[in-house]
Amino acid sequence: MMNRRFFALSLCACLLLAGCGAPGAAAGSAPESAPPQQEETLSTPYAVDFRLTSGHHTAGIDFPAGVYDLEAIQWCGTVTSSNDAISLDMGTPEYNTDGQSHYEQAAEGVDLPAGTVLSLSGGVTLRLTCPDADPAPLMPREQDITEDVKLTPGKYTAGADFPAGVYDFTALNGVGNVESSNMHDGGICDVMGTTWRIAEGFGFCNQKYENISLPEGTALNISGVDLLLTPSE
Repeated sequence: MMNRRFFALSLCACLLLAGCGAPGAAAGSAPESAPPQQEETLSTPYAVDFRLTSGHHTAGIDFPAGVYDLEAIQWCGTVTSSNDAISLDMGTPEYNTDGQSHYEQAAEGVDLPAGTVLSLSGGVTLRLTCPDADPAPLMPREQDITEDVKLTPGKYTAGADFPAGVYDFTALNGVGNVESSNMHDGGICDVMGTTWRIAEGFGFCNQKYENISLPEGTALNISGVDLLLTPSE
């Protein structure tokens, strides 16, 4: 990771805690908070401009479907989509050291139709812009879970130790590895921690991850960090 974010749906173009080994602000921080979902159904495409951080974000649920330009505006990490429209390491220029160009700052014309999952890991913050996004209203994420879950370091099984579902993860204390058995299918395999741990020199970690899928029987292993799991909306 929370209350569901709705992204900016404007009619004109507008404008982690993490850090690839560097201290900084929490992942997901942005100059402006996301406005609420549009209240009226639009009949024509419209321009959108918003930010995404670590997690799995579904077009048509978490943001409007469309063809997007992506720009890394903070930190670095990996960006992939379930339709193979993008699979790229993205980051800001300062992370291309020793003359290497490992991280791309921008990707243009990335097609993200409804149902496509866009996954960000490693702490990168992306700005996404589209001049003519799908006007269909965002659909709710359908799940029955409503209760938050607090987990300390240990080994857990979704459906046995806590309800299966889709969760936002927030680090409450410490720093450590968080890994699920479905890490390549909507799960997680990353380092999570809190701001003060980063400041003490522990390096890279994420404070929040959004929309982590933990279906029945999924194993979740946590080391070194206390987590709050909040049902994704």
